[in-house]
Amino acid sequence: DYGANFMEQLGDLTGGKGKYVQFVGSLTSVSHNEWCDAADKVAEEKFPDMEKLGRYETGDDTTSSYNQTKELLQANPDITAIEGSASTDVVGAAQAVDELGLTGKVAVVGTSMTSIARNYVEKDVINTFSVWDPAKAGQAMIELAIDVLDNGEAPDALNVEGYESLTADGTVLYGNARVDVTKDNMDEYDF
Repeated sequence: DYGANFMEQLGDLTGGKGKYVQFVGSLTSVSHNEWCDAADKVAEEKFPDMEKLGRYETGDDTTSSYNQTKELLQANPDITAIEGSASTDVVGAAQAVDELGLTGKVAVVGTSMTSIARNYVEKDVINTFSVWDPAKAGQAMIELAIDVLDNGEAPDALNVEGYESLTADGTVLYGNARVDVTKDNMDEYDF
């Protein structure tokens, strides 16, 4: 759901046309690649006029995503969308988009945090970013631990927003606590 949401947003922002690139902290990062794979599936099913140029590794480094974005945009002026998985990816990409005067022409979405993305959200370079509230994630972990200690197994649901329904995949439990942050609600998620 997390990665699919990124492509839904990019498709809407670009009218479903143009080339897109994806950044991951590491090409071996399971979560980052799951998000990108889900985004690719949405692109194939809903936005056939969007073409993936590639998936690039940033090492969770803003400078890396900045340099790669700048090179990619200069070599491929038909890029219309950038998806970032690591919290630093969209910030570096936004810096390059801003410097090249492509704000409004290249949509930038992905994972980040207000503390590092605020400037580019306020300037409309980052259209939106997604995050999960660390306080709620911590509360979910505590409730999960108590439930496991009391009952000997993981529950199907927790009494925490975004974790009311859990999906098990082996020893991993998935909730849906994603928050999409924009200029309108950014102050509510100032971490």
